[in-house]
Amino acid sequence: MYPFINEKQPIIVATDHGYGNIKTSHFCFKSGVTTYDQEPPFQSNLLTYHDHFYIIGEDHMEFSADKTWNDDYYILTLAAIAMELDYRNMKTAAVHLAVGLPLTWVAEQKDDFKKYLMQRDPREEIVFSFKGKEYRIHITGVDVFPQGFAAIVSRLSDFKGVNMLCDIGNGTMNVMTIINGRPISSKCFTEKYGTHQCTL
Repeated sequence: MYPFINEKQPIIVATDHGYGNIKTSHFCFKSGVTTYDQEPPFQSNLLTYHDHFYIIGEDHMEFSADKTWNDDYYILTLAAIAMELDYRNMKTAAVHLAVGLPLTWVAEQKDDFKKYLMQRDPREEIVFSFKGKEYRIHITGVDVFPQGFAAIVSRLSDFKGVNMLCDIGNGTMNVMTIINGRPISSKCFTEKYGTHQCTL
């Protein structure tokens, strides 16, 4: 299916692009990116891409309703892919991304976020290094889902009566009303309250 690499099928890399942390199936790391034009002296979480140097995870991301306004989340996505490939002892792969956006922002932002993550043609090889290892990938597709919903979608039939799903992150709180196993779109909310504000 993808003759430009050895893998016959794309691997699915599920990534939660949080403001505080990036989460994948096997890893969680701070969503900070520090950019350098020259190779930095400390390289424990160094990602190199297009002759730029990025230290990953030294701090958390500042809140921004638009995650596509700079390259940070793209760089964080490459780091997430590298971790998942390393977990599988792989350095080349076709990758299909499954990502999330806040509940009520999905409809408005999903096309832009998908375009942002697929900024390179699927036939074009993306070459980068992370933690001293080189990776060669093709991002072949992106699916965007409502944040938090993945946690319960396989168990919707268990939700009898009125239920509430609440996903509290560093930057947003997503609340979904579920009645007899059916999410109610008109009763979904995204609030710009993260864990710090909730604690206060």
